[in-house]
Amino acid sequence: MEKTGEWGRFFPPALSFDGYNDTLEQEYFPLTREAAIQQGFLWNDYMNPKVEGAKKIPADRLPEDIASVPDDILNWAIECAHDKKMFKIIPQELKFYRDHHLPVPHFCPACRHYARKDQINPRKLYSRACAKCKAEIQTTYSTDRPEIVYCESCYMKEIY
Repeated sequence: MEKTGEWGRFFPPALSFDGYNDTLEQEYFPLTREAAIQQGFLWNDYMNPKVEGAKKIPADRLPEDIASVPDDILNWAIECAHDKKMFKIIPQELKFYRDHHLPVPHFCPACRHYARKDQINPRKLYSRACAKCKAEIQTTYSTDRPEIVYCESCYMKEIY
């Protein structure tokens, strides 16, 4: 691999089993279908089938208390409170909500994913001073954020 120049390089796109649009790469480095294919990536053109249920219910009409949710919710199509896409609850999911006394979500899985993603710090480093020793450190917390940030040695002293 060293002789051919492959050593230390990323795997070529041809070795991927997934379409570029099905990976996290598309979220951080978005490409159009044409650009991805031009660069040698696969693209998945599969469209999810339309979600249908015995009953269609807007998310805002779901009971807030999981004990009030009937078992036949598994047959319902729930309308997402954000993008109005229809989604269903699967048996394992309903069991999890009941076991943990959680309400049925009002947002489809994609909206929940993006809401979680929005809470992650950006993939960028900022220069800040350690709150204890004032040493210059690199962190994902920007200078306008209120979190207290320590260098590694001050952090270790604080916890141990």
